[in-house]
Amino acid sequence: MGAPDSQATSRSGCRRPARNQLCDCGSGRKYKRCCQEKDEAHRRATCESALPPWIHKSRAKLHQFEKYACKVLGLPELLGRLTDSRRDPRIPTFDVVNGLIHAALLRLPSINALEGDLKEPDFQKMLGSKPRRETKLFSAEVVSNVLDKLNLEGLDQALETLVFRAERNKAFREGSYGTLRCVAIDGWEPFASYHRHCDHCLVRKIKVKQCDGEIVEVDQYYHRAVVAMLLGPTMDVILAIEPVRNDEARRTAGEPAGHEGELTAAKRLIDRLHESYGRFIDAFVLDALYANGPIMTRLADHGYGGFIVLKKDGNEPLQDALVSWKGQGPCREWEDPHKNEQIACWDAPDLTTLETYRGTVRVVRAEVTSQRTGEQKTWCYGVVGKQAQKVSLRTGLRIVRSRWHIENTAFNQWIQHWNLGHVYRHTGNAVIATLLLWALVFNLLQLFVYRRLKRPRRPKDPTLTIRHIVEVMMRDLATLPEPFPWVELRGFG
Repeated sequence: MGAPDSQATSRSGCRRPARNQLCDCGSGRKYKRCCQEKDEAHRRATCESALPPWIHKSRAKLHQFEKYACKVLGLPELLGRLTDSRRDPRIPTFDVVNGLIHAALLRLPSINALEGDLKEPDFQKMLGSKPRRETKLFSAEVVSNVLDKLNLEGLDQALETLVFRAERNKAFREGSYGTLRCVAIDGWEPFASYHRHCDHCLVRKIKVKQCDGEIVEVDQYYHRAVVAMLLGPTMDVILAIEPVRNDEARRTAGEPAGHEGELTAAKRLIDRLHESYGRFIDAFVLDALYANGPIMTRLADHGYGGFIVLKKDGNEPLQDALVSWKGQGPCREWEDPHKNEQIACWDAPDLTTLETYRGTVRVVRAEVTSQRTGEQKTWCYGVVGKQAQKVSLRTGLRIVRSRWHIENTAFNQWIQHWNLGHVYRHTGNAVIATLLLWALVFNLLQLFVYRRLKRPRRPKDPTLTIRHIVEVMMRDLATLPEPFPWVELRGFG
């Protein structure tokens, strides 16, 4: 602790380029298509030698997690690349961010709670420091200052690098639907307040009832972000988070005045995902808010397919499909013995009714009936993109229903178990920095539990398995025999 920040380096000793930057070998090619694989092999080999002998045979879940995160996913390097704009900091960015990563891992509810644990010998050893009881490694004020000034672009790159390292380790080879790798996009609002606010808060008018019964209109302040999650039958990981910008943030970015909407942020996110991930993504799964021509056109421009929920009878493709289905029975029926469901589908391919979208839309209606209760639920969705339109009705329905993973596995879990309904630090930069850091830990846990430990995913409550592992890790804190060697490991880029 307290050593100068070290940067991830390539085998040549130079600072390692980002994936999409030119390789430092002088080939003129992007780093990801040139020397990245060789540097990754070098990193894994040197990391192996730096890990302490006791960790290789340990069965403690915390020890296994640290080993997997460091050796396979290169966590020390990812954190070593992060920077902030503090002047001549006494505490390195790496140390503070490492503390925040482990605060997220162990579900600490606040920065003040983290400050308290920074005095504990076991927590100090986990962060690589010699234990000094009642001497905190750094203060809550330092943590807040780092969150205020942390470089968000570096966090975006860390998420991207983590996903591609997982891909190289074949983490997603069995995690697609049919032949498609699908990503869900949805807006999320972690918290709102009538009083506390920052320069980047969005504002809306809300009617509330006063104590005397009078209805008045007041300002409500909130943050909203659009989240992209890679969907899979066995695990889900976050690819990127894009904030919805308020008036001041848009002016700073040289954009027109006024708060932007979720759709504007979503288009920006789709563009970012295409630039970062390219053909790693095959299709997007979207809710009814995105059922419009401009979004479909944006997907088509990037060569992506789309599965979009249709809820309003006024949606032109759905309206035309309902007319064509009138008086007709389903075109396909089947039973799902695993879910005890009976499914009937209607299919209307090649509809061209949208003036704002030049391609065709395939519209599907599925009636799903529970064989246990007799309850029936109807799903209507549109499919765009040639590859996406070729999937079977059975696979298409699975893809559309998987969109709920982003609600259940991410949003609900983040509020209930990751404390993200609490404002750790209320500034524009700090809010997004916290979300990105917690998303990084979310991905690490998903990969560790479902890939490394190969735990089965419980469909009724996918949070139970991870919650249990985190509880075990909390107990494992007391079993660390010595400080974890972060100083040695973070030099191995």
